[in-house]
Amino acid sequence: MSSGMLADIAQIFIDQVSSEWGLDYSEESLKQVDRLVNLVSEPGHTPDPTLVLSIGAYLGETTVRLLGGEWKLDEEDIADSSVLVNDCEMWPFRRAGQRIYYGTERPLYAWYEMAKSAQTGEIKMLLQAQEQVTMIRPTGQDPLILKVEKTKK
Repeated sequence: MSSGMLADIAQIFIDQVSSEWGLDYSEESLKQVDRLVNLVSEPGHTPDPTLVLSIGAYLGETTVRLLGGEWKLDEEDIADSSVLVNDCEMWPFRRAGQRIYYGTERPLYAWYEMAKSAQTGEIKMLLQAQEQVTMIRPTGQDPLILKVEKTKK
């Protein structure tokens, strides 16, 4: 398995969605994917794994392309693969599942904004006083979506 496979899944998602949605790996296209999710899913229901895989791959690949991140593949479970951006590890498939389950209160674009903060180092500056690895979970029940490694002194 390679990161190219995740890029391929993202491209298949684009190919399956009508061209009127304008999915082109841009920031604006993530807002379009949020709108698309509103049309194809209902909050509170278990997300379809294929939809989570497609949307997560698109979210992750957009982040990799725009922010210079890189995929970190999970060989056992592709949906547990993450994106590394400047010492921050982020899980796009988990976020896609949350977006589908919780609806608009977990927008994909907000996840991308966190990734941009990771790229600029803003997250690390905000969390510099922390003694250990910092983890962000929307609620205690949700899976981890962001991990920031403390810079060694």
